[in-house]
Amino acid sequence: MRRISVTNKTLVILGIILGLILGTGYFFTPKLMALVIREYEEAGNQDVDIILKERLIRFFPGSEEARWEAYALAERFLEREERVMIGPDFVGGGAGKDISLPPEKVVYCLQKVAQAQKEEMWKYNSYEKLGEFYRSQGNYQEAEKYYLIAAQGFKEADSDFRIGDINRNLVDMYLETGKLEKALSLIEQSLQKYPDQYRGEFLSRKGDVFFRLEDYIQAEACFRDALAQAEEDWDQILAEHKDQEENMNATLDQQPVYRHSKSKLEMIHSMKKGEKMPKGKVKGEILRGNSPMPNVLVYLINEKEYDGRMSNFEGIESGSPYKTDNQGKFEFDGIVPGKYFMVLGLVPQDLEGLGRFKELKAFTVEGGKTKELKYVFQPKVNILEPAGQQTFRTGEKLKIRWEEVPRAEAYNLQITLKLENGYVSRVFRSGLRGNSYVFNPQGLALREMNFVAWGDGYVLAPSAILGSFYPGAEIFFAIEAVDQEGRSISDSEGYVLQLNGNYPSIQVQGTSPQSLGDKLVIEKKYPEAVHAYLQELKEKPKDPYALLSLARFYNYGWTEEASDLKKAAEYYERLLRVNRDVFLVEEAAGANVQAGNHRRAIELYKEIEDEMSKSSFWFQTMGELYFKTGETEKALDYYLTYLNKEKEFRDLGPVIAYLYHDDVLGAVKLLKENSYSQRARYNSDGESEKPADINLLISSLESYYSGTKSVLNRDNFRKYLLEIMNIDGSNRFEQVRAFQTKIQSLGDKDVLVIVLRELAQDRR
Repeated sequence: MRRISVTNKTLVILGIILGLILGTGYFFTPKLMALVIREYEEAGNQDVDIILKERLIRFFPGSEEARWEAYALAERFLEREERVMIGPDFVGGGAGKDISLPPEKVVYCLQKVAQAQKEEMWKYNSYEKLGEFYRSQGNYQEAEKYYLIAAQGFKEADSDFRIGDINRNLVDMYLETGKLEKALSLIEQSLQKYPDQYRGEFLSRKGDVFFRLEDYIQAEACFRDALAQAEEDWDQILAEHKDQEENMNATLDQQPVYRHSKSKLEMIHSMKKGEKMPKGKVKGEILRGNSPMPNVLVYLINEKEYDGRMSNFEGIESGSPYKTDNQGKFEFDGIVPGKYFMVLGLVPQDLEGLGRFKELKAFTVEGGKTKELKYVFQPKVNILEPAGQQTFRTGEKLKIRWEEVPRAEAYNLQITLKLENGYVSRVFRSGLRGNSYVFNPQGLALREMNFVAWGDGYVLAPSAILGSFYPGAEIFFAIEAVDQEGRSISDSEGYVLQLNGNYPSIQVQGTSPQSLGDKLVIEKKYPEAVHAYLQELKEKPKDPYALLSLARFYNYGWTEEASDLKKAAEYYERLLRVNRDVFLVEEAAGANVQAGNHRRAIELYKEIEDEMSKSSFWFQTMGELYFKTGETEKALDYYLTYLNKEKEFRDLGPVIAYLYHDDVLGAVKLLKENSYSQRARYNSDGESEKPADINLLISSLESYYSGTKSVLNRDNFRKYLLEIMNIDGSNRFEQVRAFQTKIQSLGDKDVLVIVLRELAQDRR
């Protein structure tokens, strides 16, 4: 055998070659694994996808691919319990995806990547993510540990902005866990060392700390500083966007720091400085039928701070959200008196098989008292037939049948129409008895359920003119069960995010008559459609379809310039001489309201009173109509009937009616006994507006009743009240502003001027 001689030089060369091979493999292997992972993700093979991610992170933790996958795993796990957020008038969220990976494996992946990363920013981003992960699991000690590691790392990297982010998270966590001294210390540190990072938010949080410590003098100073900083920040944002073609829909009032600080200052203003104010308590339970619902996040929201955006609760919760215990119970203590509402956060699987819950109404918390609440979710209403989608043609019948619901007094049938850019829904039939309904609209009744909706490019949807049952329309059905008092018990809709989940539906095919005007409406050639309908009326002056289409066209207008309310009322009158179906009389009454023909509107509404009086809001409408026609006694009767049913002001018309009759004490009593929404209103430009200040209104009226003089005599005051009641239409905001400017000249501190200003504010 020959001996092979290997020199040191050869060994070095072989080592270099082997190193290059291994290095090249190490460089390319993570990229190849990432490509394979993407393929399994796209194929929906989650098990293999997760295994490969874990192996990539274990063997190549320092790679760019590993850090992205570790982040993705953490995000997916955090989203796994993304909750469906249920409020008084909104539902959102619930888009999380479950993953078959325990939390300790996610922690392992993040730690592995954090330790292996060479880039400091990625290393400390990973530690921050670990803090966020532990916080989501309720492990606040470990969360604090990793947040502090991340903060120290960002400090060494001279990244003030990222330190500001970490400190915000830590302060919020300290506030959640009641560690007020720690929160205050970190806020002071942040304001001193990083004065340019989130200054407004830290000042606002500092105010929250003092507010919870009941040091209202210092809290007020902090909130005022936060308010000033928010205004300064907003001015800077406007300056930066001044020369850009960006659409700035937001306003200063919508900024969380500004809104929160302003609300808290209003609360403090109502207290005596330095004196303790008695707090209230809110407690209750959440049930699924008779069984408790644990693990529900309960948010207590100050109605005055809520800006109407369902996803925006940052900084407006009154304390940390409470997670219901094993008995489904929750409790909030130390609540400042005021008006609040609840938002419930539930994991999607806990909502499976449940109907929608609609009892999250606003309530008042009183000092020294406990508000007790009980929320009960019920099983979905089960629709037995039809199942799936069917076609619908004129003359055909479709039976809708559902299982009866215990305690249900009646049922409402709701239809939802699919549009090109979404869906619109409305009750089609209310107060149904029994557990079935035969769906058989024919003739003019095909056009009864019309949705005034706008599609892409702000173009009127055909349903506005032809009703929902036009050729090609897709309609979904849902059933709602209601109790003796008309309150919702449950429905067949439940909490699904896609309409094809559990809804029977119909696809509308060829309905008749199909005139040239109808066909042009479906094609959205509206000017041509109007011309065609006018031609049809020349040949057939009493054609109800053409008359209704023209009445609707002029009532809604396919563009803003195309509406003509006077013409709309005239066409409805011609139509009523041919047909007086209830829905036509109701539409005609509404058109006359819009056109300012109040007496005619009253006549038409009275004609269908038996049907209209089923809705409490009809009494509000009648109250306003009678007031505008000078029959103020009747107006007050209708207003009070509305408030007896609803216990909540839709607007302050009833107060105006009392004041018009010189009954100041009656107006004050009404304001104190009934609820008034403190949520922000929005004008036609989408800008937020404050509601009327009810406390200021009450105190001003009581002051006037006690003898405070006003520059206004009785006749002038009544004249202005009538002027307020006539503020209406799409430019209400401008009318209110003009009115308030006019009366301000009479003396902005005059007691009755203040009353008029707040009453007008309600008309926005």
